[in-house]
Amino acid sequence: MGSTNLLSERVRTSLTEEAQRARLAYSGGEALSRILELLVAAVEVQFEGEMLASILLLDAEGERLVHGAAPSLPKDYNDAINGIRIGPKVGSCGTASYLGHPVYVTDITLDPLWRDFRELAGRFGLRACWSTPIPGRTRPVLGTFALYYRSPRSPTPDEVEAIGHVIHTAADAIEQYGP
Repeated sequence: MGSTNLLSERVRTSLTEEAQRARLAYSGGEALSRILELLVAAVEVQFEGEMLASILLLDAEGERLVHGAAPSLPKDYNDAINGIRIGPKVGSCGTASYLGHPVYVTDITLDPLWRDFRELAGRFGLRACWSTPIPGRTRPVLGTFALYYRSPRSPTPDEVEAIGHVIHTAADAIEQYGP
């Protein structure tokens, strides 16, 4: 068995444990933002290094993304993208929400989806961003889960698997406690 499979098992176990903690937080009535922060932190811990995670929520009108959880991203960056209108060329998250499928941008400085946001991302040293829509039962898209990196890169199978675990737990929390 290769190391990727072992790492994948480690990641799966850890994220399952974190999902259980988040579910306990649900039953304790903890705020949605705290639950989402737990999920984001769990992913960041598993992939130590330069990765920063975030969850953005789609507003009730389905037009704008608002802050959900991104404790490791710079506050000024979070503030700048809070309330951003979704669309076909609105970075990774705005595009993923608009299209309803994952968007993997491996180099922000070169990708046309980031044309209008390239300078903002560069100011904070963000070079890659992969965003996956969080699907809902009541609405097709509830928000996005994104991973940012400080160097250009593509997702590994473990990262794609981690994203899958997080979006399902996030969807449960958003539908139960969301706006």
